[in-house]
Amino acid sequence: MDFSSAVWSIPFLGIILSMSFLPLLFPKFWHKYASFVPAFWAAVYLVSVGYVFGVSKIFVATLEPILVHYIPFIALIAALYITSGGIYIDFPRGSGPLFNVCFLLVGSLVAGWIGTTGAATLLIRPFLRANIGRKYKTHLLIFFIFLIANIGGAATPLGDPPLFIGFLEGIDFFWFIKNLHGILFSTTIALCAIFFAIDYWLYKKETEKHELKKSDKRFVFKGTKNLFLLGLILLTVIFCNFDGDFEILGEKFCYSSLIRNILLMIISLISLKITTKEIREKNHFSFAPIREVSELFAGIFITVIPIIHILHQGSAGEFAWIFNWISSNGEFIPNRCFWASGLLSSTLDNAPTFLIFFHLVSGNAAELMTAKASILTAISVSTVFMGALSYIGNAPNLMVKSIAEKYNVKAPSFIGYMLWSIGILVPIFFLISLWL
Repeated sequence: MDFSSAVWSIPFLGIILSMSFLPLLFPKFWHKYASFVPAFWAAVYLVSVGYVFGVSKIFVATLEPILVHYIPFIALIAALYITSGGIYIDFPRGSGPLFNVCFLLVGSLVAGWIGTTGAATLLIRPFLRANIGRKYKTHLLIFFIFLIANIGGAATPLGDPPLFIGFLEGIDFFWFIKNLHGILFSTTIALCAIFFAIDYWLYKKETEKHELKKSDKRFVFKGTKNLFLLGLILLTVIFCNFDGDFEILGEKFCYSSLIRNILLMIISLISLKITTKEIREKNHFSFAPIREVSELFAGIFITVIPIIHILHQGSAGEFAWIFNWISSNGEFIPNRCFWASGLLSSTLDNAPTFLIFFHLVSGNAAELMTAKASILTAISVSTVFMGALSYIGNAPNLMVKSIAEKYNVKAPSFIGYMLWSIGILVPIFFLISLWL
């Protein structure tokens, strides 16, 4: 199928623009029909494929993105979400800025190994419960999204969807931690320092007016069996990666991916079976967040395929202006790849953005891990880190916002959040771009 015309990008852009503006312009419509929006644009795309290339091509246009990218992505996200939702953690209240900064630091490290989705949904509840007596809480939500829901995920393919997409495309599991650890740890420490200064100042303002009540409640940890299951998820992703494939309608698919998906689904079912109803209820666990993510990404992964095809054409394609800006004389410029892929991540979603740039700059995992390692570093860091620039930059951002609002934490608006993220993160990202 020939997707050389940029017109084929309209359904994908329709999903992204709908996500960005419908909740602001038509909140009641979005609340009622949000799940139908990505389905509508996916239908527009598939009907167009059937009209232009023939009805038989609709199945082909759906098969590869669903089997190769969507199902592995959702299987991992769902497994992490379900198992983490079976663990209940509670801390004494009123612990103060030192506790909070240590929590964010440790949480960001954990996110790299159980995923930003798993870590965010596991840790946001105990973090908010520990600060339930605080007057100023918005900054707690903001920095939690920065560090645990996004930046901490740069350690491994388990950490954040873009790196998992890279892993599915052939990047070695431990390549990321070997090559990104310097940027990851420097950025994490810098943000923790900024957070501590803000939290200490606000905490001092509160204690000057009234004494915060300390809780005599002890640390609580329930659902230890799910910790074992989280370890199984890690081992499944690391070791279920071997050669061997099968064909469906002329398309090749890996046996390892099929087996990995089945094992992840089994782990999810085991978690649901062994976790007590009490723990799920205390965590306010529901399938709504993962259902919303699965509906959205089904549309995204299907409609992004034409954009990948156009970008593959490089300077000969209709997106030549992107290609020409990030490259010079056929050589890609790392810091420009960093900004281009990162800014797209903040307005699109970081997983498909990584996939687009992976194919734009090479599409060959072996080449990117060696000769073009600086380029792979740039797009890996940017798609993970800049997912924190907006609520729609990464799936856990909206999950965290939704959970926080149930704890009476006033979450900033879409624009309000971006004022925080631009003011704090963009200067740090500018320094990173000089590093690359």
